[in-house]
Amino acid sequence: MDYRILGPLEALDGERRLSLGGTRQRAVLALLLLHGNKALARDMIIDELWGESPPQTAHKVLQNCISALRKELPGGAETLGTAGAAYVLRLEPDELDRNRFERGLADGRAALAAGDAAAAAAELREALTLWRGFPLSDFAYEGFAQDEIARLDELHTAGLEDRIEADLALGRHAELVPELEALVARHPVRERLRAQLMLALYRSGRQAEALSSYRDARRTLLDELGIEPGRPLQELERAILAQDAALDTAPAARASAPGRRAATPVVGRDEELALLEAGLEDALAGRGRLFVVAGAAGTGKTRLGDEIASRAKAGGARILWGRGWGGGGAPPFWPWIQALRDAGQTFPEPAGDDDGARFRAFEAVTEMLREEAARQPLLLVFDDLQAADTDSLLLIEFLASELPEMAVLMLALGRDETPGLDELGRLATQTLHLGS
Repeated sequence: MDYRILGPLEALDGERRLSLGGTRQRAVLALLLLHGNKALARDMIIDELWGESPPQTAHKVLQNCISALRKELPGGAETLGTAGAAYVLRLEPDELDRNRFERGLADGRAALAAGDAAAAAAELREALTLWRGFPLSDFAYEGFAQDEIARLDELHTAGLEDRIEADLALGRHAELVPELEALVARHPVRERLRAQLMLALYRSGRQAEALSSYRDARRTLLDELGIEPGRPLQELERAILAQDAALDTAPAARASAPGRRAATPVVGRDEELALLEAGLEDALAGRGRLFVVAGAAGTGKTRLGDEIASRAKAGGARILWGRGWGGGGAPPFWPWIQALRDAGQTFPEPAGDDDGARFRAFEAVTEMLREEAARQPLLLVFDDLQAADTDSLLLIEFLASELPEMAVLMLALGRDETPGLDELGRLATQTLHLGS
């Protein structure tokens, strides 16, 4: 399946465009897509779609919409399932264009962080081609879509800025000027776009216009926000006035921040570190990520996690670390017990052996971490997963589906033979395989 929300809502099964029915039925599908693989209670769906004054027929209308969607979607009730008094739309990781876009954005940022501007520009350009217009444009005035529309719009603009940064590093300054002028007109208080326009003008031999662009930025910021431009923009103006030679060259690859283990530095893992650092930046900005790191014993999985933990701590994140124990006698959920203990929390043991009790415990842990991440971004590291119990891995899988809306970077570290690692890889931004 190919579900699309980066524009008007569409759903395609191969070449076949699905008939999604009327406005209300389309809204039901859109809401379920925004919460893919998460059970939504019927009453919650009704509240989201009708607000505080739903009609008496709301439950019947919703039931009819679900029935019609099941007839149209491949897999029927398997795809659009029922979980008690709730509905859940089962999605594969790449079936929704939003997820593909966010993955491409993360890959492009990782390449940019590693200094590979050509790869970054290609990745980001491909991700941005998924956009067909205003996101969820059919539901621009629906309350349930407002937060996601705003989030996606911000991601799109940030993705454009990242792609422009890569193009500037490749020397495409002259061709960028018209695009940047149009973007600045649409986003007049975004200082990064202002800086990119100034740099593109200066590198195109248009120093006077670059300085004029700074004055226009300062005027706009003072008029609209009552603030002076930030330090980076002011320093760029001074560099242009001084005709600083550094402005004529493409920016160097970002230097790696020092880790905690000066005695045992991470050697030969620049690409992996760049990918993880890009994921960390996304997590710190509220867009959670899962990365799986797999490899044989001694390939440096723990050292890699430790280095990212050092960088996460420097970025203001809290570090929660748990690991499997292969010596026998460990209680169920031992990695989680350790990680939550680092957060001053107690693991909520399932109140029974049935699936329902386990699900409620998983939900409780997820909400606990959501609240912790709202106070301070989190790096959640699970090491030695080859020695962890099955339920611990299932809980990692459960949390992974919630990460895009949380300020959490989660690393799952385990040997290649770890049961369930492939399943986690399907939910991960990327799986990093470490060789010797």
